[in-house]
Amino acid sequence: MAAAASALRPRLARQAAPLLSAAFAFAYAVAAIVALNHAISADSATTYAAVSLLAHAADLGAGLALLAAGVVALLSEGDWRLGALATLLGVLWFAPDWEGWVGHPFVRSFGSVAAPFLLVVVFHLVLAAPRGRLRSRAAVAAVGAAYAVTSLLAVGRAILRDPLFDPNCLRNCADNVFLVHRNERIAHDIDLLLLGLAVAIGLLIIAVAGVRLARASAAARRALMPILVPAAFAGTAAAAYAAAILHTPFEEPRDSEFLSLFLARSFALAALALAIAWIVVLDQRTRSAVVRLTADLGEAPPPGKLQNVLADAVGDPTLRVAYWLETSRRFVGADGNALPEPVPGAGRATTPILRRGQRLAVVTHDAGVVDGAVLERELRPAARLAVDNERLQAEVLAELEDLRRSRARIVERGDRERQRLERNLHDGAQQHLLALFYDLRMARASAQADGDTELTELVESAVEDAQAALEELRELAHGIYPAILTEAGLGPALETLADEASLPVELKTVPQERQPSSVEAAAYFAVAEAVEDASARAATSVQVDAISAGGRLVVAIEDDGRERRGSLGHVADRIGALGGSVELGPTTLRGSIPCA
Repeated sequence: MAAAASALRPRLARQAAPLLSAAFAFAYAVAAIVALNHAISADSATTYAAVSLLAHAADLGAGLALLAAGVVALLSEGDWRLGALATLLGVLWFAPDWEGWVGHPFVRSFGSVAAPFLLVVVFHLVLAAPRGRLRSRAAVAAVGAAYAVTSLLAVGRAILRDPLFDPNCLRNCADNVFLVHRNERIAHDIDLLLLGLAVAIGLLIIAVAGVRLARASAAARRALMPILVPAAFAGTAAAAYAAAILHTPFEEPRDSEFLSLFLARSFALAALALAIAWIVVLDQRTRSAVVRLTADLGEAPPPGKLQNVLADAVGDPTLRVAYWLETSRRFVGADGNALPEPVPGAGRATTPILRRGQRLAVVTHDAGVVDGAVLERELRPAARLAVDNERLQAEVLAELEDLRRSRARIVERGDRERQRLERNLHDGAQQHLLALFYDLRMARASAQADGDTELTELVESAVEDAQAALEELRELAHGIYPAILTEAGLGPALETLADEASLPVELKTVPQERQPSSVEAAAYFAVAEAVEDASARAATSVQVDAISAGGRLVVAIEDDGRERRGSLGHVADRIGALGGSVELGPTTLRGSIPCA
């Protein structure tokens, strides 16, 4: 019971936190409306909302839109970071209204301290888009530095500034509960630093948004644009607003320049709120699509279909699935071919797919398109079973690929042994026989010169036997592995074969370019076996056509002999070991061999 209760507490906490945040946002919105109404009813305009109905609607609309978007994101599982940033933006947007509210001094003082952080949160959102997560140490350092510098300046200003002595005061001109020691000169310098910092952060927002959009993939760009574009406009308006105050220190809400910049910031932040809500909606659709994978995949998808279905579901055409084979400790694709270990980087993220704690696969996807945590969490048991099934299919295909490569290595090793035997016969036994043949001929000439008839006949017989043995040895060496095949290639080797064949052989087409030695050997011996088989079937002619195209060498042999009864299995085995295929007809043979 205690263990169940302890396991339940984190879940209740996760469910209660969004509800508490929503309640806070609602209470804050009501309080902001009250503050705005009090500011409007004041004698002098201390906020832009008091200038006109349009400014009032823009002020209230931007803040409430941000709070609403934040609540929607907080209530959506997996988007709490984005919701927290949106809610914080809504709170900070109303900070100048709290500062200008004729209410409690602490509230006005707190609004003065909080207001400079608005642009920092926008900068944070730009680096953390689209889901509020900072994905690099550089981004964390940049955001941390922005918060630290702004905090230092805002706190320093709060403890040194007395608004009664500020000639450019607009909102809170009477109270500062945080005042420790009045120093107007340093406070004025800090004001200038805060304005300069706002210009710098605003320009940095524009630059970061542009760089992220330029470097992002097409799919990631579609996910980033809804947030980065309005954020860039907000950064532009905020930088221009700070620059305007630097140029004209006294801020006048009724001035057309300041009012236009306020309206621009309002509309940009309202658009940013809509973008955040849109991102949440897209995430919900993605999660629903991933959940529907169970129906799309079934329990045994055809090989390779899982990757396509998953890519369509999350909207990332670059998504790739690598299956982990525990027995051989490697990754393979759905076709069984080996893959390098998936690693994150350059905008790519990796998400492991687990079933009962066992790693089934690793999904590599665009980090800006889909959240890996959501992908891993939303794959239901039936969909994980489909992943497991396809992994097993990939394992079988990988074993078949290993077998094919093993057979190819055996064929290549056999061909190398044939070449070695041919060289040994040519350079060893054949040379010895040739030397013996010449010695015998010289002995015959000497016997003839001495007039020894009996010795001459005996040597003559030995010369004929030596010549016959030499011819048989040459034929044996050529049959083991023709040297011309190694030296000149398939074309000349087939021409030699045609010249030495026991029946007419017509070479219609022969490739001129060289191919891998194993491919040339397989094609040559296929032709040689087919010619020999045709001769055995009483054929009178053979036609050979060898064409290299599309990364394959195709050899077609046709004769006019009787119908074939055998299968020529050794030809099919040799070509099949290289990943090729053989089609055998009554008087035809067609072999297709991959050249890669």
